[in-house]
Amino acid sequence: MADITLTAAVRSNLSTLQSTADLIGSTQERLATGKKVNSALDNPNSFFTSSSLNARASDLSNLQDDIGQSVSTLEAADKGIQGIDKLLDAAKGKANQALQAEDAETRAKYAEEFNELRTQIEDIAKDSGYKGKNLLGGDGNDLLVKFNEDGSSKLNIGAVDYTDLDSSDSSIQLAEIGETIGEVDETDGKGLFKLGISADDILSAAAGTGTQTTADVFQVGAGPATDQDLTDLVKDGNNLSVGDTVTVDGEDLFTIGEGTTLQDLQDKLQEEIRKKPGNQDATVDLSGGDITIGGAAANVTVGVGGSSVAVTGAGGNTDITATKLKDITGFAEDDTITITEEGGITHEFTIGANSTVQELVDDLNTALFSNLTVSFDNTTQELTLDNTSKGDNAIEYKVAYTGSEAGGDFGASSKQTIGADADAVVGRGWGSDELIEASLDQINKAQNDLRAQASTFGTNLSIVTNRQDFTADLINTLEVGAGKLTLADTNLEGANLAALNTQNQIATSTLALATQANASVLNLIR
Repeated sequence: MADITLTAAVRSNLSTLQSTADLIGSTQERLATGKKVNSALDNPNSFFTSSSLNARASDLSNLQDDIGQSVSTLEAADKGIQGIDKLLDAAKGKANQALQAEDAETRAKYAEEFNELRTQIEDIAKDSGYKGKNLLGGDGNDLLVKFNEDGSSKLNIGAVDYTDLDSSDSSIQLAEIGETIGEVDETDGKGLFKLGISADDILSAAAGTGTQTTADVFQVGAGPATDQDLTDLVKDGNNLSVGDTVTVDGEDLFTIGEGTTLQDLQDKLQEEIRKKPGNQDATVDLSGGDITIGGAAANVTVGVGGSSVAVTGAGGNTDITATKLKDITGFAEDDTITITEEGGITHEFTIGANSTVQELVDDLNTALFSNLTVSFDNTTQELTLDNTSKGDNAIEYKVAYTGSEAGGDFGASSKQTIGADADAVVGRGWGSDELIEASLDQINKAQNDLRAQASTFGTNLSIVTNRQDFTADLINTLEVGAGKLTLADTNLEGANLAALNTQNQIATSTLALATQANASVLNLIR
């Protein structure tokens, strides 16, 4: 304060005491935080340099997580390649076993097992992904690994495709073994297609004419209204009872109760009876006061309250060619059978609601094919496509089936080529040693390519793991360097604090001595 007069000695000691207090505060802050630079005010150059080093270390730590995920992706691909290599060894074993066998049947068995191994190879390739990336899955699965903050240091790991071994785009190719036949002098050039027609299918083709009145089961009176409540009919003295269960072929349909009308009874019965093959045209009639079932080709039993009546159907049609294609297992309405002539026309037959076996035969015979005739054996239930081309003028025909169902023999790949007589001489599948040797050559090439790719992925994995270790060391270096600029030496700061406390005590004592001079003057005045 301006009105208070202090001697020079007092002011000097007071200034020293204040400076010492400031230094003690700074030293205590350094000891508390462990840093000698806590803000830009302490040391702007060190503070901002340290912040920059710590920011880069943080960015690299984030990249380190992505690098670790890339390592896992490469490891997943490597596991897939190891599994595929083992399956290729097994496939080679099957081919060698087939080479030692002499009969076509045994070779066909080994070919089937070989094809299953191919499928498993494709499945392993499809399952070798990690977090949405599959380096064995082909296009769209390349892996880009970034090693620094701006992405200028990176590694692009290209994916390969092992998921479709038949495709020309596949990184390794291994052809599926088709139907195996032995070497023969000549074949008949015919394609035999079993339609697999069952007794129910034949019955479904029949137009039902069976009729039986069920008056002893349902006596509903003369001409009741169709909206008549069944419980009211019970009250009128008919032989129905509330709680009676209506059955069809022994299966419960519904129980008579409040709100169920005579029309409901008619509709439910007709719907249920029509579900049975052969009864698709069956009717349930109430017009005469009694319930009558007509148009049933298959037998059906209707009952109520423990009583039942058997309705005798008209039976099946002995002409299988009248069977509707949509009623045969493996075929459906709107599915399509396609036949293509080599160098000629393509013809499609679309299955309609009423298309029969005979209509299919007639349609294909009028399709203007050069050398193809179609017939159906009503006894063996085989549809025959006969390729009559011969020798140098031989023509090949291709069969395909598309739609919601499998198409039976039409959908079997082994039957979808109808070659000419001359084509069968060389055998098919693994029908000859030469064909098996060709498969072995493919396996060997596939294994060489696979192992080369494994080496490539191994190199990529080595690069990524080394960069992962380098990045971890660099992060540590950056953090240590930042610490050198800002971290305090706690031993030094502790010594400083002890010295400052001592200095503070001395300054306090000195200040007391400086004030004693004024006290002496006061004593003289007294």
